[in-house]
Amino acid sequence: MEEKFNKATPQRPAGTRLLDAEIVPVDIEKYIRDIVAESAYEQNGKNAITVFKSEKVTITLLALKNEEFFQSLTNEAHSLLSIHVIKGQITFTVENDSIYLSENQIVNYHLNLPVTAKALADTVCVLTVTK
Repeated sequence: MEEKFNKATPQRPAGTRLLDAEIVPVDIEKYIRDIVAESAYEQNGKNAITVFKSEKVTITLLALKNEEFFQSLTNEAHSLLSIHVIKGQITFTVENDSIYLSENQIVNYHLNLPVTAKALADTVCVLTVTK
C-alpha cells in the first residue's frame, strides 16, 4: 500500500502528516490542542483537521465554539456520515428532525440530505464520512 501524506500549509507549516497507510495512529488529545490553539478557531469559531483520508473514508476532528455550526453540502454523496461527540453537546438536524448529542454519543446517518450540527457548548467531535 502506498502511504499518503498531506502537505504543509502556511497555516500549518509543520503540518505534514500521514493520512493513509496500513496503520495510521491518531493522537486525538494532541490534535484537539492544536486546532483550538490555531487562529482559525479564534477567528471563525471553528477549526478542523483531517486525520485519515482514503478513497472511501475521511475522518476529521472538528472543534466548534458554542453556537457555531457546520453543514454538509447537498451534493456530498456519502453512504454513511457518523458524528462522535468527544466533548460538549450538539444538535444534529436533518430536514425537520433534530437529535441532541452529548459527550460519548454517536449518530450515524445514511441518507444523502443536507445536515446541520450546531454546538450547544464548546464542542469537539469526530466526523467520519464513508463514500
